[in-house]
Amino acid sequence: MGRNLAKREKPFRFIFNRSQATAANVYLLLYPIPALVKALETDPELGRLVWKFLDSIPAETLLGEGRVYGGGLYKMEPKELANVPADAIAALLPKIGRPAKQHELFGKSAA
Repeated sequence: MGRNLAKREKPFRFIFNRSQATAANVYLLLYPIPALVKALETDPELGRLVWKFLDSIPAETLLGEGRVYGGGLYKMEPKELANVPADAIAALLPKIGRPAKQHELFGKSAA
């Protein structure tokens, strides 16, 4: 959930959890599929590239998949996030290398 505040251009953001800290249940968690895990182990910089791509998804794309409640509160469910195109991430992986949706690159999201 998030609000479109004047200081921030989009109500949602992605956080790269390199510390393996436990996330509160107010976050959607993305877990990479085995092909992405293998690629991340081979190329440590890939994790940063994936995060940069996720963080650069236009607000309009995210808002188009999510919903808005009264007072400007935006919400996105795991299935809605799964519909967001992830072509740039798929292009980084030779075994995938085709247009993909989030759900094809990451396992089930947790709310």
